[in-house]
Amino acid sequence: MRLKTLLTCLAFMLSVSVYGAGGEKANLSGTWKFDQDKSHSNGPGFDQTMTITHSGEKVKLDAKQKSPRGEVTINEEYTLDGKEVEFTPPNPPNTKGKRKASWLANGRGILVEDEIGEGQAARRVARKMTLSSDGKVLTIDYYIDDSRGSFELKRVYNKIG
Repeated sequence: MRLKTLLTCLAFMLSVSVYGAGGEKANLSGTWKFDQDKSHSNGPGFDQTMTITHSGEKVKLDAKQKSPRGEVTINEEYTLDGKEVEFTPPNPPNTKGKRKASWLANGRGILVEDEIGEGQAARRVARKMTLSSDGKVLTIDYYIDDSRGSFELKRVYNKIG
């Protein structure tokens, strides 16, 4: 009888700990350095460092991106509520865009969907940002559809701060 009670208690504790761990959502906060060796389809000479501040449903991303074409500063903010909002993308000039950001179903990351421009010239970009279980690696999968066709790229970042 004691063995049965002990096993029942252990099973209960295990189910509670698994449920509790699964309920936590990823926090993307930190300083992230691009890992060229683990990434693909980013072009030669590409490099990037990002600082992300993530609190609850708000995400702020500041980045410096370097390529053979020069250096670009990126500043973006997302609210993870799944609602579509208008934003002004840096390129092309004088263009409006629509953005929607939400949690992934498992809470391991976020999905950011942009639609820039209208009609045949519209560009759709989806970014799936996932965090490794130890919180040290951030992977961003890009899915891009525009007048040139559809393509994917992956950027992997290591946490440096």
